[in-house]
Amino acid sequence: MLIRIMAIAILLLSTQAKANLEMGLGMSILNVPHYIGSSEAEQYYLPFPYLRYRSETLNIDRNLIQTNMWRSGNWSLELSLGGSIRIDSDKSQARQGMDDLDFIVELGPALHYYFLGARSEDNAMFLELPIRGAMSTDFTQATDRGVSFNPRIVWRRGYMINQYQVRPQLALGLRSASDSNHDYIYGVDAKFATANRSQYKGTGGYGGWQLGYSTAVLWSDWLVAGFMRYVNIKGAVYEDSPLVKSDNSVIFGLASAYLF
Repeated sequence: MLIRIMAIAILLLSTQAKANLEMGLGMSILNVPHYIGSSEAEQYYLPFPYLRYRSETLNIDRNLIQTNMWRSGNWSLELSLGGSIRIDSDKSQARQGMDDLDFIVELGPALHYYFLGARSEDNAMFLELPIRGAMSTDFTQATDRGVSFNPRIVWRRGYMINQYQVRPQLALGLRSASDSNHDYIYGVDAKFATANRSQYKGTGGYGGWQLGYSTAVLWSDWLVAGFMRYVNIKGAVYEDSPLVKSDNSVIFGLASAYLF
């Protein structure tokens, strides 16, 4: 029944003016650092349901779900959702013996200003100012982890090359978060301190800058996409944490999907 209701809802949404809906199934290959500032990374080979929907009221794209709360001229206020994966500390040399990092879920408003285009258009350039509350969870309980503020400027395009539809996107932004957010990832309690890992208390503030690029190519019933995000934490408030092993982190991945 739930699946039927969701299918009907998506069908109704896809009939809206200027709405665009794509659905499919695919496989992805991801390389993700244990956390920003870690010198270790995990590789994931994951099947995934592909869903991309863009309209004046709702935007679902990659790992982002946004809904329009308010709009005036080039400004819009949206609800934004994000997060990060669980990290097993036994697989991290820097975190050996420490508690695992649970899944982090982030939710909050994001103020957008569009210099070019609009949220439902492939060709756009905008400033995004997201303030998200964060919580960690193992799906049996949840714990508040403060807030994050990661403003960025995003440029995206959509164009055709012969029978191929190409969608590049470039984003440049800053990272910042509250003390409880940084302390959860970079803090070291006294009970976990060792000769090579001193006690550390995370503080709020600047968390680095990041540059991301992605491209998706569609033709016939297929989609192939790739992305890369570079994060530099030189000068971040948590740079002195004993868990920080590198000032540079790179996240990248490839994916392909068959579209229905």
